Formats: sequence, structure tokens, C-alpha cells
Amino acid sequence: MVRVRPLEVDDGDALAGIDVEHAGRAGHDPVATRGALSFYARTGHAFVAEDGAGPRGFALAQAVWDGTRPTVQLQTLATAEADAEARAALLEAVTKSAYDAAVYDLVARAPHGDPALHDLLDREGWRAEPVALLRRTLGSRGAS
Repeated sequence: MVRVRPLEVDDGDALAGIDVEHAGRAGHDPVATRGALSFYARTGHAFVAEDGAGPRGFALAQAVWDGTRPTVQLQTLATAEADAEARAALLEAVTKSAYDAAVYDLVARAPHGDPALHDLLDREGWRAEPVALLRRTLGSRGAS
């Protein structure tokens, strides 16, 4: 049985394998750095799914105010590819944390390389927005 608990800064080593595997599958860099975990651990919307054998996944989310209304942004939901139970438990935890904070708008970053996440979001009533996420990196990092 999977349990979900709030993310802690010191979870990094335990989450590293899940992070690297998920990043490779989803086509982005690993995200569970000490700095990121320190930030997300304070948001109230970041969680770890685990069982007796250890971590099974994590979710990194934060509330953002845009001057109109707050939104919880789910940046990362990382699990082993076939771990539907952990994935669903993490999405439920993020949804409940948003509701408990009286934040009723949620958005999720769902990489094209993670069709299982797309399927779960669809089953849970999320819908695609008619927008594209575009990125530009400035400085020396952008030149490479």
C-alpha cells in the first residue's frame, strides 16, 4: 500500500533514482536538486509516495498568484513508469492540498514523453489548454 507524505529537503538521495529514470523517459533534466527540494518542501503542495520498501515517486507543486486568482502549478509528478498506484496517490495529494488551501485552479506540466500521466489527468477531469509552452534560455546556457 502506498502512503503519501509531505516532501522533505533530505529526500534527495532517496528520490534520485526515480528522478533520473523519469527525466530520461520524459525528456528533461532531473529536477530533484537540493535547491529545488528546499524550495518545494516549503510550498505545502509537494509530496513523496512511499511504501515499506522506500520511495515510489514524488510530486513538486506550488501555488502561484497572478493578480487575479491563485493557481497550484504541478511542475513534476515522477514515478516509475508502471507505478499507476503511486502516480494516482500523488495527484490526489496535490489536488487535496490545493482544495484545502482554497485554491481551485490547478495546472499540470505533463511532458509528451509521459503518456501515463496524460491518461491519469484525463481520467481525473483535467483538460488540455489550447496553449504551447515555449522556452528561451539566455546567457551561456542558451548558447549551447
